[in-house]
Amino acid sequence: MTEALERIHIAGFGSLADVTLHPGRLTVLIGANGSGKSNLLRALRMVPLMRTGSLQRFVGESGGASSLLHYGPKRTQVIEIELDFVLKGGRNRYAARLGFAAGDRLLYLDESVGHGRGSSVEPRMSSLGAGHWESRLQDAGADDATAKTVNHWLSQLTFFHFHDTSMTSALRTRARAEDDRGLRSDGSNLAAYLARLEGSVEDADQKAWRRINRIVSRVAPCVKALSPIPTGNGSAAVRLDWIDDQDQRFGVHQLSDGTLRAIALITALAQPTSRLPRFISIDEPELGLHPAAVRIIAELARSVSRLTQVLFATQSTAFLDHFEPDEVVVVEREEGRSRLVRPDPSSLQGWLGRDRGGPAERAGTDRGDPWGSGGERVMGREHHQARGIHPAR
Repeated sequence: MTEALERIHIAGFGSLADVTLHPGRLTVLIGANGSGKSNLLRALRMVPLMRTGSLQRFVGESGGASSLLHYGPKRTQVIEIELDFVLKGGRNRYAARLGFAAGDRLLYLDESVGHGRGSSVEPRMSSLGAGHWESRLQDAGADDATAKTVNHWLSQLTFFHFHDTSMTSALRTRARAEDDRGLRSDGSNLAAYLARLEGSVEDADQKAWRRINRIVSRVAPCVKALSPIPTGNGSAAVRLDWIDDQDQRFGVHQLSDGTLRAIALITALAQPTSRLPRFISIDEPELGLHPAAVRIIAELARSVSRLTQVLFATQSTAFLDHFEPDEVVVVEREEGRSRLVRPDPSSLQGWLGRDRGGPAERAGTDRGDPWGSGGERVMGREHHQARGIHPAR
């Protein structure tokens, strides 16, 4: 792994009393409800918000610091976060200690960045200060090369969750036309982002637009094409229409929950190479999807993992069946604490074997081929060749 998020350490956050994860290019967390999978993804969502000075907003939206600390402030007073990034020529680290403070808030007890020459060298840390309510990382980046590098990496951590597909959900509402720079974590600007790709003169954007439509049609054959269109006075908003196989136009409210989630997932994973974040985490990607659609999403994730790291949290063994044992981390909960376990490949293979021969296997997924049964078809040859990547023959 030349450049990657190599280590995640979280302590004192929800059920994550003290855990460390070493993510690969493709990592799948699996565990029962309440085991702590979503807590890890929530922590990863919090970090980029910290970077932009939105820690207190995140704390407030989460119900206060008491709701985030492991069993509350009487048991735990501090959340610790460390992220290690392996880059060419060295290792960078971001570390923060967040303490419980008056007003049910979190206060920075320390914030630091570090750099070490060589991927195996422990970074030499430099403190950005203590006692502040919001991160000082961006300000420090103006004069500190290490802080600038770490700040860039934290900006590349992206969390997606497309759970809410109710009739009043953000996914089904109109998006502001100008909110099109990147896909938001809840997909609230899906229509605007797709409209940007469709109308772009950039070759990469056009290829991504065609790729997204092609994969959506594989998941939902009734959808011939997506059709985001401006609406309202001055075209200030965009709505997501679609054309069916009889060339009739329909609105986003006439998409099933599963199809709408699939469109959002496909957009997140198949967007232009230049817009892909360095690290993508997705919670419960299998939610509401047909087994054939689950297979296609897994294929897409495997192909895009050549370009970015992908982390999934799931409780579906059907989804897990499309991944290799060494890509799996089991999340267990013991005495109120989450544990991350890399299971023995042979024992996990036996567990996965109980599900083999099901719909996904019969669909033709080739687990021996890292591109899946259609990895090149999913992303398109031009997507991989954009970075000099060619699937093995």
